[in-house]
Amino acid sequence: MKSTKNKNGRHLRSGTIIYNGVLIGKHFVTGHNAIIREDNKIGNDVVVGTNSYLGPGNIIGNKVRIHTNCFLEGVTLGENVIISPHVVFTNDMYPPCKICTEKIRGATVGESSVVGSNATILPGIKIGKNVLIGAGSVVTKDIMDNAIVAGNPARVLKKRSELKHHHPKK
Repeated sequence: MKSTKNKNGRHLRSGTIIYNGVLIGKHFVTGHNAIIREDNKIGNDVVVGTNSYLGPGNIIGNKVRIHTNCFLEGVTLGENVIISPHVVFTNDMYPPCKICTEKIRGATVGESSVVGSNATILPGIKIGKNVLIGAGSVVTKDIMDNAIVAGNPARVLKKRSELKHHHPKK
């Protein structure tokens, strides 16, 4: 099957499945085999990577990148959020408990935050704005704005303003 692109700049690659009841903004792109279940609200300029699964009830802001092999259900993502490959937002503290899934809901991620590869975010967690979560972290508690966290369980290492970012010299 060929990928398809329409006049609103939506580009769906082969194997992508989108259920009824999904609202999608302009300039939406998927990788191969993305699954997007019912009751998702997706903003403009959003990319959902190959083999990612968006279960029911996500709210995704504008300019969001969800990389390959991610799992989200009942999650709210603010604008300009980056979800790195293999990130899992769990949706049940005590599987299989349907009551927990309905009452606790997924995590909330504030705008301009980045979640590193292979991170696991527990349900009901509130992640502030401009947060950086290190690769492989397990987030078990809410995170304040502008924090850098890492570890299992994730702990605050410093503020984002303290991050020194250097590029190698040629």
